[in-house]
Amino acid sequence: MKKARWLAAAAACVCAAVFMSGCSSLTGSYSSATEQNHKEKVLRVGSDLNYPPFEFEENGKPTGFDMQLIEAVADRMGAKVEVENITFSDLIAAVKDNKVDAVISGMEGTDARAKDLTFSDPYFDKAGYSILARADDEAVSGWEDLKGKVVGTQAGTRHTEISVDVGAERVQSFDQKENVIKALKDGTVEAAVLDTPVAMYYAKHDSGLKLAGEPKLSEKGLVIVVKKGNTELQKEINAALKSLREDGTYDSLYAEWFGSGK
Repeated sequence: MKKARWLAAAAACVCAAVFMSGCSSLTGSYSSATEQNHKEKVLRVGSDLNYPPFEFEENGKPTGFDMQLIEAVADRMGAKVEVENITFSDLIAAVKDNKVDAVISGMEGTDARAKDLTFSDPYFDKAGYSILARADDEAVSGWEDLKGKVVGTQAGTRHTEISVDVGAERVQSFDQKENVIKALKDGTVEAAVLDTPVAMYYAKHDSGLKLAGEPKLSEKGLVIVVKKGNTELQKEINAALKSLREDGTYDSLYAEWFGSGK
C-alpha cells in the first residue's frame, strides 16, 4: 500500500483544477451542466475525505485510491470532477437530495442501500471488515474477544451491526473515522471495527495499533452510488470503469495503493 502522510484534521476549502473539496457551492447537476456548457461537463461527487487509503486529504488536496479512480472515470466521460467533503452518514442523503451527482467513499453495495440508490458495477471486490486494537492489548486477538466489550465504529456503516452480532456489550459510533481511532487509542473503546483496507492502513502507519484476528469477508463489493433511477449516469460510469479495467489503468491504480496482488 502506498505510504502517504495524511492530514487527519481536514479543513480548508481547496478548489483545485480537477477537485473542489468542501467548497461553498457546486455547479448544477451533471445533466444540467452538460446542457448549459457543451464544452465542459461537471460531475459533482460526494466523499468523506477521512477514509485512508480510499480518500483523504494530503497537502490540502483530496487523494487516495477512490479519488484517483473517480478522476480517471470522469476523464473517460469527458467531465471535470468537483468533490464535496461530506460526513459518511450524510452521503446517501446528499445524492438523494441532488446535492451531488454521485458518491464514492468506500461504500458497500448492500441490499438495504439498493432500495434507495442505484449502483455502478463494483469497483473494489475485496471488501470486508477487520478489528483494530491497541498493539499492547493481548485481550483482543479475534472476533470472539469482542463479546462483552465496548467497540468503536463509524456512524452510517455496517460496522455497528457486525459488532452487535459478535456480542459487543456496547457500540459507540462516531461521525468521523479519526474520532474512532482517537477513542481506541485513549481507551474510550476497547476495539474498533473498520473496513479491512482501512484497518490495514492504520495498523501499518501507527505502531500503537494492530490488526486482531482474521477479516470477515463481505458479500458485496464497493460501488459508486448515484440517485435511484439515474441509469443514464450509471451506464456512463460503468462504461468508464470497464474501459479503465481493459486498458490496465485500474490495475495500475490498485497496485499503487494496495500492491499488485489481487
